[in-house]
Amino acid sequence: MTAWVIGSSSVYSQAVSKQFELAGHSVTQMGRANLQYGATPRAQLERRETPDFVFININAEDTAYHSTDKRALPSHIDWCSYSRVLDFKHLLYEYLWEINPEVSICEVTSSITQWPHKFPNIMPYSIMRSASQTIGATHSDKLNIFSVCPNGITDELSQQYAELTYNLMRNKPEWGIYNLASGGERI
Repeated sequence: MTAWVIGSSSVYSQAVSKQFELAGHSVTQMGRANLQYGATPRAQLERRETPDFVFININAEDTAYHSTDKRALPSHIDWCSYSRVLDFKHLLYEYLWEINPEVSICEVTSSITQWPHKFPNIMPYSIMRSASQTIGATHSDKLNIFSVCPNGITDELSQQYAELTYNLMRNKPEWGIYNLASGGERI
């Protein structure tokens, strides 16, 4: 079986890759060094082995939000840059459905979208995460796709969160956001 890890540079992504390797899966790591998030996924991925699992940990929100203004307005989002990442994800999910509708997809997200009223100073971040979650939910009727939220992640917790993530991906849960800090419970 084959796993793709897209956004592979973090300690957490490396730990997820290791979980797949330990289980005997072939792992292909991808990220900014070998993928263009503004380009069509098909042309970049069609020569790679068809995946059974896809783990996505693209942290584009931090680079698309450039403001220290405490008002935190949606206009502070670099929508041109961020929309390319959203387009990439949408086209990636379409491509994965064409090549393997049984693929298990897990995208890293944030639970802030469940309670943005608690953090009004970072509203643009919540808006961006919500947009990404909407793309995943849009494809959840034809793909096994779900999100995980690694609340409070540290290098020390990365291994534990990676194990939970791998187990969730194997079990193919229904669409939703799963909080790794609470043992993988659905939010």
